[in-house]
Amino acid sequence: MERYKRIISTLIFNVAETILIFLVGRMLGLEINNIIIVMLCFMISRGFFGKSLHFKAWYRCLVWSLLILLSLFLILKIDLKISILFTIFSAFIMTGRSNIKDMFLWSGKASKYDALKDLIAISPNNSIILEHEEYWRKNYPIRYDIFKLYFRENKTYQEIAEIKGFDDNTITKRECATIYSVLERPLNLPPINK
Repeated sequence: MERYKRIISTLIFNVAETILIFLVGRMLGLEINNIIIVMLCFMISRGFFGKSLHFKAWYRCLVWSLLILLSLFLILKIDLKISILFTIFSAFIMTGRSNIKDMFLWSGKASKYDALKDLIAISPNNSIILEHEEYWRKNYPIRYDIFKLYFRENKTYQEIAEIKGFDDNTITKRECATIYSVLERPLNLPPINK
C-alpha cells in the first residue's frame, strides 16, 4: 500500500511539474510545438545519457527543473536549433557522467585515506578487504554503505550525505576513520598523521 501511495504521489508531482514548466513557456510567448520539442528533447537526452541526478526534496527538484527549462526557453526565443543544442548539453550536465572528477583519474585533492583507496583500486578483490566488507554488510550496514560509496566508488562526503540523507558529514567522517583504523594493521597501511 505504501508503495502505491509513493508511486501515485510521484506521478502527481511529475504531471504538475510538467504542466507548470509548460505554462512558464507559454507565459514567455513561445509556440506550443517548440515548448514540447525542447521538453521532449531534454527528457529523451537525459534518459539517453544515463543515470540522471535526482534530489530527495521535491522542492529542490521543482526549482532546478524550472530554472533549467526557463533558461532553455529564453534561448528558444532566440533560435530553436541553438536551444536544442543547449537542451542536449543541459541534459548531459544533469547526469553524473558530466562530473569532471569522473573524466580524469586525479581529482586534484589528497585524502588521508588515499593509501586505502589506492590499494582497493589496485586490488579490489583483496581477501582481507572482502572479508571485512562482508562482515560490515551483515553487521554494520551504514559502515558497509559508506565503505562502498567512499572507498570503492570515490564519492565525496557531500555526495554521500545527499545519497544517504545525512544532515552533515559527521557520520561519514567517523565511519571512514573507523574503516581505515580497522584495516590499517592487517593491510599494512601507513598511519594517519593527526
